[in-house]
Amino acid sequence: MSTKHTITEYPTGLSSIPYASFLEIQKFTYESAQKYAAENFNDALGSLGRSKLAQTLDSAVDGLATVYGSGDTSTEKGKINLYQTQYNVARTSSRKSGSNNKKVDINTADDSTKIELKNGEVTTVGALKKKKQDMIDKQNKGLMASKCMLPLPNEFQYKYGADWNNEFKLGTLALAADEAYRFGAITGAGGLIGGTLSYGANKLQTGGNVPGADQATKMVQGVVDGLKTAATPFKVESELNPKNVAGLAGLAPNENSIQFFERMQGREFSFRFELASRNKQESNRVIEIIEWFKRGMHPGSKNGKGSAVVLTFPDVFVLTPKFVKCGTNGLPLGDPIQHPMMPRTKLCALTGLTINTTPFGQLQTVFDGTIPIVTMELNFKETTKLTRVDMEGASYTDKRNSKVIAGVDATATSEGGFIADQDKAFTGEVSF
Repeated sequence: MSTKHTITEYPTGLSSIPYASFLEIQKFTYESAQKYAAENFNDALGSLGRSKLAQTLDSAVDGLATVYGSGDTSTEKGKINLYQTQYNVARTSSRKSGSNNKKVDINTADDSTKIELKNGEVTTVGALKKKKQDMIDKQNKGLMASKCMLPLPNEFQYKYGADWNNEFKLGTLALAADEAYRFGAITGAGGLIGGTLSYGANKLQTGGNVPGADQATKMVQGVVDGLKTAATPFKVESELNPKNVAGLAGLAPNENSIQFFERMQGREFSFRFELASRNKQESNRVIEIIEWFKRGMHPGSKNGKGSAVVLTFPDVFVLTPKFVKCGTNGLPLGDPIQHPMMPRTKLCALTGLTINTTPFGQLQTVFDGTIPIVTMELNFKETTKLTRVDMEGASYTDKRNSKVIAGVDATATSEGGFIADQDKAFTGEVSF
């Protein structure tokens, strides 16, 4: 893919405007995202991507996808565009369908010539050329871009949440901490009384060595029920227990409950962009950006067929607020940097996409039918949860030779990975 079409921007040239603040949205196939996470994220997903287990799982999944009509043996693993790979393979390995003739030169053969691809699919030279042209058109339109640059919206919020819902009621055990002797005496006496009563009730219920146990149990239960009815014929009372008795005296039991940490909440991000176009070219760019997100949000299949039993995951995204830093002369200083006061994200799923073609409450079009302004709302959800180590920093190590990439002197693990930075001082920039 040409680097010319790896980035799409709105408006054009946004990333080179002095002092511009914008949102860089990088898109990955789920497969390539795992490899990206292995080298960039110090978390469970990254660790899995670096391990040998990931390779084993990939092989198993590929075999399963092929069995269920979702695999394509003509594609190389990790390729972004199926049509490009298919074309390249067919150009060198296609043969005339139904024969053992030599390979067909699809650049010179008649469009109606039937050919058999390496994966066994039968098509025509003309159909394959069309796929090739479709691929070129999508690339030229920016639909195959890996990054999309959009101006930061007027409102940008981010928050962190933690669940402390694992409640443990210490109750009377709190007494053990304050007065262990008294706690032992109370629980000992209570255990003796409770055990005796439980033993007697069990003997009556099971008939253990008690003559006429069944009859005795029925008699006792009848006496108990009779006493309850006599005491409260209208059933207007509450249960007489220690808790209610204490309540009459204005006292309430202290549960002495403790909240334990349970888990971190996943971060969610919502953005609303206003996309205006002044001419046909800008209108096409707006349509391309919407299509870029729309296609990335939906699942696919490795063989490009919607009838596949097993689907591939939708694309995932990494969001990074950027700032065009400039010198005293007002000219940009190198490439844009991460915005110093806004966090980047880990891999995010696009969970919501809303396009409003009537943001002013009425339909407005120009002479060619295009709509001059539309709004686009994007909702992202981070696929992994943060820990403190994400913010404290670490250095990635090469698993093959234990070389430390970032210069921290340490030994790499068996799978490679991240080594905590020795200097964890705050640099003045927001991380995640």
